[in-house]
Amino acid sequence: MILNLKNSYFLFSFIFYLLVSCFYLMAETRTTIYEKDHWKVFAYKYDDGGRACIASVSNSEMELQIYRSKDFYELATFYEDFTNKKYDFFKFQIDNNDPWIDDSPEYDNGWLMSNISNYTEQAASEIEKEMRAGRKFYHLDKNDTIAWFSLIGSNKAFDAFDKCVLKNGLY
Repeated sequence: MILNLKNSYFLFSFIFYLLVSCFYLMAETRTTIYEKDHWKVFAYKYDDGGRACIASVSNSEMELQIYRSKDFYELATFYEDFTNKKYDFFKFQIDNNDPWIDDSPEYDNGWLMSNISNYTEQAASEIEKEMRAGRKFYHLDKNDTIAWFSLIGSNKAFDAFDKCVLKNGLY
């Protein structure tokens, strides 16, 4: 009887592990399409058939990313210590250019997200132009720097990101 219980427990645990593993494998597939220094560009395929492209620069505690799918176009920052949680605005500056501010960003589990689709097309284009040519992206509170991200290498990362978007994430 004890042997049967051990076998049943092992079999149940193994089946549960397989089911959970399959679920995670089906949830999304990430393909790295560019990686240099701290910049990475990914194409995502979700289990519902949706696709997205992400360009990101990060270190172990924080991340800056640009996310584009059929329904979303976002600029977001993530801090492992949830620094973003206290902000009801998203303010950033690229090099010494004028700062940009979004007074209605979304917050989700460490991510502060600015919907670029809410900006004018000219503003969205200018932000990308500044990021491509820039050296530093400053995430700001009212007037002071919360953190900064290196934009060195961002031009080539944006080339890969734009190509991914043009291909609708099909990799």
